Amino acid sequence: MTTHGPQTPAYPLPDGSAISTGAHKALDELHAAQQKVGRVMAVVAAAAVRDILTGYDHDAPFDAAWLEVTEALGGTLFASGAYWTAAGERRTFVDDLGDSDGETGVFGMNEWTPYLNETNREVWEPISERLANRDGCRVFRIDLAKAAALSLD
Repeated sequence: MTTHGPQTPAYPLPDGSAISTGAHKALDELHAAQQKVGRVMAVVAAAAVRDILTGYDHDAPFDAAWLEVTEALGGTLFASGAYWTAAGERRTFVDDLGDSDGETGVFGMNEWTPYLNETNREVWEPISERLANRDGCRVFRIDLAKAAALSLD
């Protein structure tokens, strides 16, 4: 009787321990990178609010304490264009700056806020408050002072 299967392995592989170690190391590094992206993008969001409200004058005073974001179905966050002052007043960038500047600012901010998502929820959710759902989507407000204080490393 003859066998029809291969007589030698088709390709060599590292031993099982090396494969397991490599996989765990790669996943740990991926998780660390995702958390770093979350921290950096939360700081970017806080800086974007400042820039929108001050016209990029980093020394100008501004009054923003919270940023409203909406979570899309895939877990990605988008700035809605609303924020709260330190006194608790909900405002919008369009109300404060007009349609063109307010909308442009939010559009620019939304180049970065989608990097806040399900992969780094453990960064942004603890510095956020959950608000009532809107149009079937979850809504949060991010504490901008806590976001600005996050490490960039």
